[in-house]
Amino acid sequence: MIFGRDGRNGSVAKNYLFAALFAALLPLILISVLYDRYSAQLIDTISHSRAEGELEAVTSRMGSFLGGHLNRLENIVDLPETARFLGSGQPINEASDLLDFLLLEAESQDVYSIELLDPKGKVLAVVPSSDGFRGDVLPTTPIISFQNAEVVGPVLPADGYPGWFQFSLPVKVDHQILGYAVMRMRLASLTEQMQPLELEGIRTPQLVVFDRMKLKSTGAMATGETILQSSRAILPGWHLELVAQNDQLTSPRQTLRIVLLLLSALLAAVMVLLFLRLSHRLNTYLAPLKAGADAVSRGDFMTAVPETGPGELGSLAKAFNHMRRHLRDMINSRVESERRASLGNLAAGIAHEVRNPLATVVTALYGLKRQETKGDRIEMYDEIAEEIERVDQTIEEFLKYARPARPNVERVAVRDVFRSLHTLTAAKLMEHGVTLNLGGESRLEFEIDEAHLRQILLNLILNSIDALPQGGLISLTALRVGGDVQIRVEDNGTGMTEEVLAKVLRPFFTTRTRGSGLGLAVCAELVRSNGGRMDIESAEGKGTKVTLTFPRSAKRSGADDQDHPDH
Repeated sequence: MIFGRDGRNGSVAKNYLFAALFAALLPLILISVLYDRYSAQLIDTISHSRAEGELEAVTSRMGSFLGGHLNRLENIVDLPETARFLGSGQPINEASDLLDFLLLEAESQDVYSIELLDPKGKVLAVVPSSDGFRGDVLPTTPIISFQNAEVVGPVLPADGYPGWFQFSLPVKVDHQILGYAVMRMRLASLTEQMQPLELEGIRTPQLVVFDRMKLKSTGAMATGETILQSSRAILPGWHLELVAQNDQLTSPRQTLRIVLLLLSALLAAVMVLLFLRLSHRLNTYLAPLKAGADAVSRGDFMTAVPETGPGELGSLAKAFNHMRRHLRDMINSRVESERRASLGNLAAGIAHEVRNPLATVVTALYGLKRQETKGDRIEMYDEIAEEIERVDQTIEEFLKYARPARPNVERVAVRDVFRSLHTLTAAKLMEHGVTLNLGGESRLEFEIDEAHLRQILLNLILNSIDALPQGGLISLTALRVGGDVQIRVEDNGTGMTEEVLAKVLRPFFTTRTRGSGLGLAVCAELVRSNGGRMDIESAEGKGTKVTLTFPRSAKRSGADDQDHPDH
């Protein structure tokens, strides 16, 4: 839990997440229940409407099929050559136009043959003559009248012969019947058009003729089953029916309902897992905020909160870190101000109580030294004088740190400062085998207290020399970075450990035997008083880099050369 319990309330994050989960699941459960209640009726309605449309489309297509072939037979009847042939009683001439027309009409794969009969039903011509197909009309064969035609059949396949049906139209001249034109059709060509209505295992279509002959889409006889829907008449006594196959139509519907209910349950489970995951992630992001708040309450301002949270959580973490740093800086500034006030009073007391007696001691020592003739005593007096001078110098540094002088800002040329420092430290550099490289922008100028800048850089160079007991390299570089000036002092000396680096700017902290521990503290104070910032990077055995960043209040016109100052 992120937030503590008071006996009644748990985690705020979990409370809100579970409330949102309940709000999301309640509509889902209601919808699932209502769907389960009305799904059967809805599926029946949809299935009925769809089946009705499909049945009507197939009925229209079959009617068009029959009407089209009937029109072709009417075209044959209307030919003058047909009437002349039936009236002549002569065999058909193979070179006649009538034979060519009949052959053309009989080329359709739906037509078995076209026959011309005399008024008594005797066959006078069969096209194609090589077909060899003959079909006998049985007493039980259905015969109906449709428009001006007589429809015979359908006749089912038997004894190796395919099923068929035929159209027959009379050929008349002056209301006298000269004969008949017959088009014998392939039964399967008609029944095959029912195939789009097939749904295997669910429903099958049937062509019903006078309710005593039911045909499948293959043209074979069908068995009577549960009728789902019937069509309008295609021909008198002919219509289509959709029948269920072994009552399997309801099985897919039931399966669909079960699948949808299972999907609803699965969705609910996924939502629960998702909300639990979100709750866990939210706790993960809020836990560091609580730990950071607890750390601040204990006075620990160094514990940072990860800012990797998404959206508002990341923004909240950034705001918390900003508040923590601001509070730390404000407290440190207040502590530093009080400490400086105390050090100022202490420094004034030391200057008064220690320096005046030291001055008396130095005067007395000078008098004793003038009267002394023994060399060993004179040497002892010189060592005492050096120690007194060192104590006085320490007091001077202490005073500078406690009560730094107000900066006297002026425009300073960095090149001149670098050259003077190189000259000033040349002897010490040579003594320790150290090389000082000067680099950067030779014509760079900015506003600062020149005395402060010299003191800062001199102190840093001397510290670098102390870090190079076996000799080495010190680089002093000045560059412009944006609107600021950066001066870098870098050496390849012994470096510092992380523990030492964390304490190096504290007053009176030193790693040297004869050090006062005020050099870097004074430098940092002088940098701050000139509006700058001092950053120290160091690694043990790899050297140290000190970066001083100062604002550049004025910009020099014209191009600046990027060459190096003279050594």
